[in-house]
Amino acid sequence: MRGAWERLRRCWTLPDASEDVRTLLLNRQLRNLFRVVPWYAASNCYTGGGVLLVMWPFLDATLAWAWLACLVIVHLAWGWHAVRCTRRQQRQGEQSLRHGDLHASMFWCALCALAAGVGIYLGAPLAASDASRLLLSAYTPGLIATGVLVGITTPLVSFTWLAILTVSACLMVARLDFLAQGMTVALLCCYAVMLSSALLFASHLFVRRIEAELAADRQRQIVGLLLRDFESKANDWLWESDRDGVLTRPASRLAQMLGLHADLVGKRLDTLFARHALLALGGETAVGPVALRKRLGGGVPFSGVVMEAMVDQQPRSWSLSAKPLHAPTGEWVGWRGVGCEVSDARLREAEALVRERKLHHMAHHDALTGLPNRRSFLQQRAEGSVPGAFAAMALIDLDHFKNINDSLGHPVGDRVLRLVAHRLQRVCRAGDALARLGGDEFALLLRDLPVEDAEQEVLRRLQRVLDVLREPEWIDGFHIDVRASVGATVFSEQPEDQDELLRQADTALYAAKSSGRDTVQLYEPAMSEAARARLALVSDLAAAVGTRQFELVYMPLRTAEDLRVRGYEALLRWRHPLHGPIPPMDFIPVAEESGLIVPIGLWVLERACRDALAWAPDTRLAVNVSPIQLASPSLVDSVMDVLQRVGLPPHRLELEITESVLARDPAAARAMLQRLRAAGVRIAIDDFGVGYSSMAQLRELPFDSLKLDQSFAAALLQESAREMTRSIIASVVQLARSMHLTVIAEGVEVEEQRDLLRSLGCTLLQGYLFGRPRPIEAIMDEADGSGRA
Repeated sequence: MRGAWERLRRCWTLPDASEDVRTLLLNRQLRNLFRVVPWYAASNCYTGGGVLLVMWPFLDATLAWAWLACLVIVHLAWGWHAVRCTRRQQRQGEQSLRHGDLHASMFWCALCALAAGVGIYLGAPLAASDASRLLLSAYTPGLIATGVLVGITTPLVSFTWLAILTVSACLMVARLDFLAQGMTVALLCCYAVMLSSALLFASHLFVRRIEAELAADRQRQIVGLLLRDFESKANDWLWESDRDGVLTRPASRLAQMLGLHADLVGKRLDTLFARHALLALGGETAVGPVALRKRLGGGVPFSGVVMEAMVDQQPRSWSLSAKPLHAPTGEWVGWRGVGCEVSDARLREAEALVRERKLHHMAHHDALTGLPNRRSFLQQRAEGSVPGAFAAMALIDLDHFKNINDSLGHPVGDRVLRLVAHRLQRVCRAGDALARLGGDEFALLLRDLPVEDAEQEVLRRLQRVLDVLREPEWIDGFHIDVRASVGATVFSEQPEDQDELLRQADTALYAAKSSGRDTVQLYEPAMSEAARARLALVSDLAAAVGTRQFELVYMPLRTAEDLRVRGYEALLRWRHPLHGPIPPMDFIPVAEESGLIVPIGLWVLERACRDALAWAPDTRLAVNVSPIQLASPSLVDSVMDVLQRVGLPPHRLELEITESVLARDPAAARAMLQRLRAAGVRIAIDDFGVGYSSMAQLRELPFDSLKLDQSFAAALLQESAREMTRSIIASVVQLARSMHLTVIAEGVEVEEQRDLLRSLGCTLLQGYLFGRPRPIEAIMDEADGSGRA
């Protein structure tokens, strides 16, 4: 109930407002009420007398005169109270009325309503003619409704009037003897409810209007304070001039702001500011003296003309607005306006514009080289295409760039990338597009190619790119040899799929790298077939471990003296369910490129270690380790985890690495190998003599064995190379002995090779002379047969 009452009160008061605001609202409400009450009191006396005149034949004269006197007296009292309150408000001010005046008015309103209601109640049964009854039926609702309208701004007064007269009318109807008494009473109550709703709605609108007026008054006061503060403290200035802009009454502050000490009267306004724009902002059209002179000659109000000037070495700006001045005759005689300083806002806008341009440049260009990035490159390709013309998209990838970063550091690598970008810009023609896609990969779009010989022109220009990149360069005392592989696709400048063009160029790039690098390859459809076959091979490799398609075979390592088996080398074989046996030379490079060599290598290691448990305790196991595996920081932990789970002693395992590992990251390789060696695992360098290893690496890295490449054994059978090969092998064996390394010779296929290698001092031999690689079952069967024999 309390919540409903609070919502109802808001129709005639502001309960949340301050006391001053509520008092002001009350005075406005009572002022409207008291202006109407005297006129309404006179009207009621007049209409009451008229009704009495019609009813006079049916009334007792004494009672009639008494009722009329009572009616007139209370209405005169109500009217006199309203007049007194109105005069007091005029004398003492708008806020002189109080709630007591409202209560007094409600009191006199109640007496007037009682007087009228008593007359209706007592007079209705005495109406003996149709005319008198018709008059009463019109008089009663009109009396009720007009009384409600009188107090429309003070609902409490209106409710007092409405309640008393509605009750009186209902009692009057109840006294009359006719059939529609109930319906009449219901209609009177319905009218009362409708009048109440309309009264509350109108009063609510009045309260809201007064509230809005008060808010507007407060706003005007604030604006007035701001204007006064502007006149005394603001940095803006007022000015007046003639029709040509010659100042007639300039503000003194204008000269101070411009840093001028001369009198400005008689000077042209546009000559006081900079002749050229100091800040370049996008979207501004009305800037500078030219724009101001154009507005001054127009004769119509203008605003937003920006003028600039250098004050104390800083650019400052003002926005000028003005209206034409007219003489009493209507003639246009000049201008009156204001200059508002907008220096800070324009400086912020200029800084924001610079930041926006910088961000846009960063979003579309490579930060290191300044070249467009992939997004910008593709956009240039789409926007600059000419239907019917031929073009080529080329991808340029630097060969072995990672070696530069790893050996000389990333700062040198960054300088090399900037050098490459500069050289590529030298070979670009007008209309070409160059971009850095990321890392050491660049993209080049060649346009305007001849229709008849487009491919030859592309090859000629891209070969020129390679020639420019090959030019030697010295950076920080290091000789940098930059080489690159280039893949390109030639296409017609039609709306072709850009992703497809990039895919074709990337496929050609892969072909260039596969064919030896430092070369150019143009895309051919067969390359896509090879790429799809490679992807299929990668997919099959990923599934091969889980589906048991891999198997291991073992090549024995025999002593050179008595040909005893000293160990076995584990070799991986893949038996594809559809294509049958796939040679290692076909799938191992793919596994390394795709990264699958890591899980495959762990599978090989664990499987081989489990097989080795069945051999004699002094039989070693040799397992090849890919450079990709050695680059993994978790290799040592993975190896030790396998050995611990399988139960194979670490000294029985020998990991074979190729010389190419040493060229990638010698420091990282050294740390990895030292950890493995410290754990007891033996290390062998495989294919020695054909890679990048040096004597210093042999001395510093923890090797246990040195495995000669099979090309040495093959050279021993060639008359022209035999002596030199023997000398090389002898030197290597002598070096290995001084370093306590075991020398293993692989590729032994005939007895002549065996005898020569044994005579040169090789410790262990490996090759088809001693049998081809066999699965573990065959080896175990041979061992069982030897044991039974």
